[in-house]
Amino acid sequence: MATQLSDQERARLESALTAVCRQGRIDPAGARLVRYTMNAVYELPAAGVVIRMAAGPQARARAVRVAQIAAAFAERGMPTVRLATGLGEPIHADGWSATVWEFLPQPPEHRIAPAALVAPLRAIHAAGAPFELPLWDPVSKARNRVAQVETLDAASRSELQRWATVVVGLSLDQIMSQLRQRADELAAAVKAAEWTLPQSVIHGDAHTGNLLLDRDGAAVICDLDSVAVGPPEWDLVPTAHGAARFGDNPSRHRALADAYGLDVTTCPAWETLRQIRELQLMTSVIANLAGRPDVADEAGHRLRTGLVDNHGVTWHRYR
Repeated sequence: MATQLSDQERARLESALTAVCRQGRIDPAGARLVRYTMNAVYELPAAGVVIRMAAGPQARARAVRVAQIAAAFAERGMPTVRLATGLGEPIHADGWSATVWEFLPQPPEHRIAPAALVAPLRAIHAAGAPFELPLWDPVSKARNRVAQVETLDAASRSELQRWATVVVGLSLDQIMSQLRQRADELAAAVKAAEWTLPQSVIHGDAHTGNLLLDRDGAAVICDLDSVAVGPPEWDLVPTAHGAARFGDNPSRHRALADAYGLDVTTCPAWETLRQIRELQLMTSVIANLAGRPDVADEAGHRLRTGLVDNHGVTWHRYR
């Protein structure tokens, strides 16, 4: 179930979906919102597609790059999701950019084990770049999200300032300053990091929430927004971090480590990678909290505990 939305935010998303469907000549009947963190993800079973859409200054360029990556991976037969037939180009409508994907019905209540990440990740890590890909730069990604706060209109910024004081217990300026400082420290740590594996193409956001079963029952990976050239260790971090921060059963991480052949928590760069993951998860939605009370509460919880390095507190995943 997707996160709770205000009536205004739900109407905004539905208006965007209508515009995208009209532009792409897609029947929106029966559309249901299944995820909304940075992208709004709608399933349209009747049309046989999934629509991922986002707004903002980088959305158009990101959608174009993702479509190119998806097409290149499909040509190579990679275990990744496929763009919908006849809809290989992104759709841009009313300030939103969307990619349209093949709908893969999933077994009800089925949970894919992290070890199923290994086959897609090994394929991606072994593949050469199909064209020039961006270099892995997760700290800049977090910095950009913080910088987006400065672009908010006066009313949105005022509401964010109120949220910071009430929910986080810090002023918005204090939060921004601490996040920028953390980003600077981690950028320096990345430059000094000792890597265990050679650089390769990486998925960039490899967790089980991005796994689906294809029509033959094989695991394929979706959400190609973060594909880049970087350290393969990064693709092992979400599962390890899930055990450390989200209360996941540690056996899930151990199974992935055994299947891949590397336990990332034993690598010299682990502490740097863990802190980068935390920074990403503290900044992921900070400029886009309006109309999402559940997300705003959890974002505040992450900042209250993450900025003081309280590692013993459990976080909860956005829906």
